[in-house]
Amino acid sequence: MAAAKTKIRGKVSDKNLNSRLRKSIYLLPNTLTAANMVLGLLAIVFAINDSLSLSLSGNNVIPFVVPAELIIAATFFDFTDGFVARATGTTSKFGMEFDSLSDLISFGVAPALLIYLSVLRYLPLVLGLSITFLYVVCTAIRLARFNVQAQVEEKSHFTGLPSPAAAGLLASYVLLAHWSGWYEKTIIVNKVMNWYEENISFVELTCIPIMTIAIALVMVSTIAFPSLKKWNWERVKPLTLAFIVVVLFLLVYAVQFTSFALLTFYLLWGITRALTKKVFKIKPKAA
Repeated sequence: MAAAKTKIRGKVSDKNLNSRLRKSIYLLPNTLTAANMVLGLLAIVFAINDSLSLSLSGNNVIPFVVPAELIIAATFFDFTDGFVARATGTTSKFGMEFDSLSDLISFGVAPALLIYLSVLRYLPLVLGLSITFLYVVCTAIRLARFNVQAQVEEKSHFTGLPSPAAAGLLASYVLLAHWSGWYEKTIIVNKVMNWYEENISFVELTCIPIMTIAIALVMVSTIAFPSLKKWNWERVKPLTLAFIVVVLFLLVYAVQFTSFALLTFYLLWGITRALTKKVFKIKPKAA
């Protein structure tokens, strides 16, 4: 009798342990999503603080660098929460909605405020605010559309520029604009950065506003952008692997320059590919 009771208690204990473990696994991706949201909120706080010349980290900190870095860090958590949820089989409707709310803060409001306070504020008030609001609204539409289409959208690509890539592009520009270490880099980097400094007024009063509008509109477009969700490392070709190694080296060597260049290429590649298909009327491959 005692042995039977002990056996029953053991089963109950195992069941409780499995239940707690399951809850912990479900909690993990949502914790990463919450970290994404917190980083976005911190980026907003630091951006406002820097604009008032009252940086929380001290007066010697270069303005807007910290909020830009926080937005970049948020993209890592956004990728990780989805990866963990898929790997552990804990994807859920709640997680998807929570992720979108976090993304709206970290990749909608935060980068829009950052680019406004660092660049767009020097435009006429109505124009600068209009571009800022357009970016936030387009991010919200992009996220809402993704949730609606989540069950039917192809996993091999994104429809419209992903909001983390859009936010990363704006944040990486801010990092590039405040990068002082380019003097010690290669001739190519020096030439590009010299041209940038000589034409900074043109870049910030014309190019960046146009780029921000373009990014916002491409987010809500139907242009296909590649996704890493179905990336199969077992089928990676040697040439692709070599390219990845070179990119990683360049990120270590000049992360500000490389990240902006890579994200700009990602944006232009999607747009160019879509235009080429439309001009030459190339039909998508049958599934």
